[in-house]
Amino acid sequence: MIAISANTFAALQHTSNPPSELLGASCVIRHDNQLVMFSEAIVRKMSLPGGYIDTGETAAQAAAREALEETGIEVEVQHLITYRGRAAIFSCVAKTPILVSSFQDRSGHPIVASWFAEHYAKEVRRVYLVDPTSLTEKQYRYPDDVSSLPQWLAQTPSSDAEVYAVLAQHANSYHRLELEWIEALQNWTRSLPAALEQGFEWLMWGLNLPGEALVFALLVVGVTAWFGPRAMLQLLVILMLTMFTSSLIKLGVSSPRPSDIMPELQKVNAYGYGLPSGHTLMTTVLWGMGWSWLSHRVGPVIRWGTFCLLPLLIGGQALARVWYGVHFISDTVVSILLGLVLLALFLWWQSAQRFPLAAVVVSRGFWFISALICGLIAVLTQAPDHTYLFAGLVGLLLMVDQLPAPTSIPTMSTRWQILVASVVGVSLVMLVTEMISDQSSVNAMVLVIRAIGWALALMWLVGASSVIIRRQERIARIPH
Repeated sequence: MIAISANTFAALQHTSNPPSELLGASCVIRHDNQLVMFSEAIVRKMSLPGGYIDTGETAAQAAAREALEETGIEVEVQHLITYRGRAAIFSCVAKTPILVSSFQDRSGHPIVASWFAEHYAKEVRRVYLVDPTSLTEKQYRYPDDVSSLPQWLAQTPSSDAEVYAVLAQHANSYHRLELEWIEALQNWTRSLPAALEQGFEWLMWGLNLPGEALVFALLVVGVTAWFGPRAMLQLLVILMLTMFTSSLIKLGVSSPRPSDIMPELQKVNAYGYGLPSGHTLMTTVLWGMGWSWLSHRVGPVIRWGTFCLLPLLIGGQALARVWYGVHFISDTVVSILLGLVLLALFLWWQSAQRFPLAAVVVSRGFWFISALICGLIAVLTQAPDHTYLFAGLVGLLLMVDQLPAPTSIPTMSTRWQILVASVVGVSLVMLVTEMISDQSSVNAMVLVIRAIGWALALMWLVGASSVIIRRQERIARIPH
């Protein structure tokens, strides 16, 4: 459920008088001089748990329900603190001790265990205990409320908290065993001489790179420039299907990460669920597709020599995710097996006699059906990533008719033009998108703005590269 918006509940004055139409409720949960807040997945700012009042609910019931759904904390509503616009702000006390990690991530706030909350990985990135006096207006979703947070804290009884280093009781038996192995691996690297430890860290960083979003973006731009938009669309289908598969399984299985159970294992920030590892899954598919493309263009010595490198590259990437403390060993094993299945499917699709991938990606019907399916799933899951993917598919649907002829091969000069145009255009689109979205605190509005940004970025990739290649063709037809 979309959290309360300052724009939605207009007239944001504090008052003890109920508004004519009460639409939402928030819960203030305190421990000592800190408040329970969560980092929102869409606006990426801190917020108190809260949301709309459902039909048949009282405002107090809505506040308690939203607290449970967004933080996993069951609360008892104590009293009304104030009305804020058309929202009620309640003082709440946790019925059981709040599970607080002894570890702080890059935010600088203690982490509250919350992977079991209903809205985790959808609306919620992570739950924290936050000192309200440490928040700036830019960090909080509703800047006008920052000065009121200490007052709300003072009017709320303190809830008990249980500080933990390991939540082993919340893990199954094989995850507890894997936690011991991950901890042993990290301790082993710490025992190495400083130079070797630094070298190992750099090795893990390099092996992990193929699963990073920036690498995907650079790969898409590179393929667009070198091979043209038709090849880029084939790559996008592979990337999108792989990411979509990973996301659906994550939401369906809802398996925690090692760092959720033992936060001190975390070496890099990672949000959401852990099974499968999207990084390892994508790495398996990309390295496999890359080797398949290379194997048709080199001799047997290089072909089989590079084939022997595949297990090292894929296994090394899986090791990096385990060493970073963000995936269990079993997560990465499942991801590699799933990646091999997807790889086999994509290779078959490329060489299929009927409806091969190269023919499918130029069909408006394919993009229409893909967008329709993705849109329906986005409505069901309410996951922001699915909405962005849907928007990207709609953008491709609108531009697929602009593709150049399949016989068009970019010249070296054209490739450089496409590369520059793609990098500059996409960078500007995403920069403007973030600047505009940062001006709003409404989840739905930010979601729409970012979705439009994704659609425009992909439309630009297809449109700009197609125009440049057609221009090359027109110049080539001019008699010299």
